[in-house]
Amino acid sequence: MSDNNLLHDFIAAQHERDLRTTETLATIAQSQKDMCARLFGGENQKGMLPYMIEAAKEQSAKMDDRFKEVETRTTSLETWRTGSKRWIAGAVAVLALEGSALGLYLQHVAKLK
Repeated sequence: MSDNNLLHDFIAAQHERDLRTTETLATIAQSQKDMCARLFGGENQKGMLPYMIEAAKEQSAKMDDRFKEVETRTTSLETWRTGSKRWIAGAVAVLALEGSALGLYLQHVAKLK
């Protein structure tokens, strides 16, 4: 083979390689554009990230309502528990006072006999 044919084959091979590289880069660029559209949205479509942000806000609003409900119930239970403790303490105090009064009365009656 002559040097001219070798040079021509080398140039053709390089040209073929450059065409494949260009096609591959075009595919990668299109893939990046598609991914960007899927993530952030594009023409007539909502992207995944805005959708997830909206869904998280809706969940947060629902959870806020649930947290308020739980807080209200917990506050009610704490109030009931505190009131119950006070009522029991008052009942014990009254019973102790009545017991002391009964004891004094019985002691007074015992001295009389």
